[in-house]
Amino acid sequence: MMPSSAPPVVAPPQTPYPGGAYSGQMPAQPYGAQPVVAEPKHHKRTFFLTLAQFIMITLAILRILIGLAAAGFGVLFVTGGRSRIASLPGYDQAFANLGNDVLNVLSAVLFAFAAYWLVTGVVDLILGIIVGRPSNVVRWIVIVLDVLSLIYVLDGLANGPHGGLYTLVLLILLVCKVIVFYALAIDPATRRNFAGKAY
Repeated sequence: MMPSSAPPVVAPPQTPYPGGAYSGQMPAQPYGAQPVVAEPKHHKRTFFLTLAQFIMITLAILRILIGLAAAGFGVLFVTGGRSRIASLPGYDQAFANLGNDVLNVLSAVLFAFAAYWLVTGVVDLILGIIVGRPSNVVRWIVIVLDVLSLIYVLDGLANGPHGGLYTLVLLILLVCKVIVFYALAIDPATRRNFAGKAY
């Protein structure tokens, strides 16, 4: 009597990969490129940045006021100055021509002086506002202008008249310029803020 044979074991069919290749024949699949996520920048207002902005805006407003005052004196010379010269004793046509020329020169000087202070005041005001956003471009512009101002103030202290209101004003300007320079160029917290790494 013949022994009964067990049915042969059939392996389950393997799922073919695209192109008829099987797992042993498939090449290694490369990983897709991972998207690079930029680290967000963190800005945080610092004490010295706030102090520098306050100094810059205050000095800018003073410049604008000086420019307006000079323009007012120029208008005064143009409108009221001529009548005052005409009322002087011994006034004649020769003095009238001389007086007109002098007043024209004084008025032109005052208007040029006013324009300088008004323009520089407005520019300083804009820079003082924008630098706190913060803006690195404006920061370096302010640093360069501040260094030039420091040279001017130090020259005035060394070669100008000593003592009195002149020296006091220059010393106050020197302190303000040094604070602004330290705040924008040296202070570590403010530099991290401009780099976007303030935490």
